[in-house]
Amino acid sequence: MGAIEFDGVAKRYGPVHAVRDLSVQVAEGEFLTILGPSGSGKTTILSLVAGLTAPSAGRILIAGRDVTHLEPQQRRIGLVFQSYALFPHLDVFDNVAFPLVVRGRPKVEIAAKVAAALARVRLDGLARRRPQQLSGGQQQRVALARAFVFEPDILLLDEPLGALDRKLREEVQVELKALQRDLGITTLLVTHDQEEALSLSDRIIVLDHGAMQQVGTPDEVYRRPANRFVAGFLGLANLLEGRVEAGRGLRLGSGELVACATGTRPEGSAAAAIVRPERVRLLPESAGEGIAARVRQDVYLGHLRRWHLDADAGQELVAAATDGDQSAAIGDRVRVSWSPADVWLLPEAGAAA
Repeated sequence: MGAIEFDGVAKRYGPVHAVRDLSVQVAEGEFLTILGPSGSGKTTILSLVAGLTAPSAGRILIAGRDVTHLEPQQRRIGLVFQSYALFPHLDVFDNVAFPLVVRGRPKVEIAAKVAAALARVRLDGLARRRPQQLSGGQQQRVALARAFVFEPDILLLDEPLGALDRKLREEVQVELKALQRDLGITTLLVTHDQEEALSLSDRIIVLDHGAMQQVGTPDEVYRRPANRFVAGFLGLANLLEGRVEAGRGLRLGSGELVACATGTRPEGSAAAAIVRPERVRLLPESAGEGIAARVRQDVYLGHLRRWHLDADAGQELVAAATDGDQSAAIGDRVRVSWSPADVWLLPEAGAAA
């Protein structure tokens, strides 16, 4: 097993910067997700680690060894694609055995390791089936077994759950995280799915246009985003803009004071803050606190409800709660409130101009 270090890694295709000056360390056994929209450089980073693409600048180290210019087969990396890339003419056993066969392992060792790998992914009774005889979830588990059967140092996952329906994807997420912890293998996952990243990761890198916007635990990047891009990309966020009143909070253009920690921000400086929808409380119009608003839309999502609101001062706001915890109907007049602890003042780079 091994840690990964990106040391000033960049990748350019002519004038296009696919990856910009990436410097970050991935601890041994860590599950790190690379999250971002299409074209942000996620898969390029995975290709750089796998050796499928050469960097334009910088170094990549695995377990302290510089692998920047090593061939893929010299890197001891297991790779799982969204398409699974299983061999249709081989059965499950032979698909999983393939990495061991090409490495010239003895037949007895191959049989034992394949059997153990299939048992780990709960496919030990399906060794002689062909991929086309399996469900999507089963094919995904075969691809995982093939990726770790030869005991690689690193496991790379390129949108591995993207082809599964929502229910099956959630089930496999649980299995994948449990398997990764059991193996203790350093894992890089590429995805554009925010919920997947939040539920699986020890840490998340958020990318935009090839540049790392933030790296941190799921809680850190969700509750304390580094800038507006991260705040907006990781779920819905209420963006509040105004001027700092030192020691008190943020005075909105409409006049309301949003209580929050202001740190060392100078009095009167422009700033922006976010409040996540699930931290918003809907109060009766007669309540003496919060911002006056009208309910524009009531969205039922099964496990929760989400209300889209128009504040009297023109601000669009969103509130969310477990169904039954709060109630409001379209057209209702309400007051919108939250705890000062749930307001996050964005770092100055993301502040209002």
